[in-house]
Amino acid sequence: MAIGCGLLAMSCRSISNEWASRKDAVSAHNQMMLVRENPATLGYRRLMVKSEQSADLKIFIGQTGLPDFLAEASSGNRDYLIFYYLERRQAFACRTAGQVNGSVEFTGPYAMTPGELRLLKAAKSKVSDTTVAG
Repeated sequence: MAIGCGLLAMSCRSISNEWASRKDAVSAHNQMMLVRENPATLGYRRLMVKSEQSADLKIFIGQTGLPDFLAEASSGNRDYLIFYYLERRQAFACRTAGQVNGSVEFTGPYAMTPGELRLLKAAKSKVSDTTVAG
């Protein structure tokens, strides 16, 4: 009986995690997301899910660090991610190479435009002000 209860708990936990991941995926579609580990933002959670699905992405994040913002979109069977690094004033783009093997293609770095930089810095500042005040 104890083994059955343990399996049930593990099963419920994995279903709950899968549901949360799907809910995040729907929320993230065509969105610009702040990436912050603590407290974990939607952008951070999406990046962690995507990096678990692709060793190439995991290596990229390990080498370049967490971006400040993440944009996610999809078209057909391809997913597109854009990583924004505000201090470096750079962006990188990545797209899946289809659903074949989890590999991704990277391009960049690209120089961020003054408008992108201004907009994202203002958004990050606004979130930081709310976090400090709350």
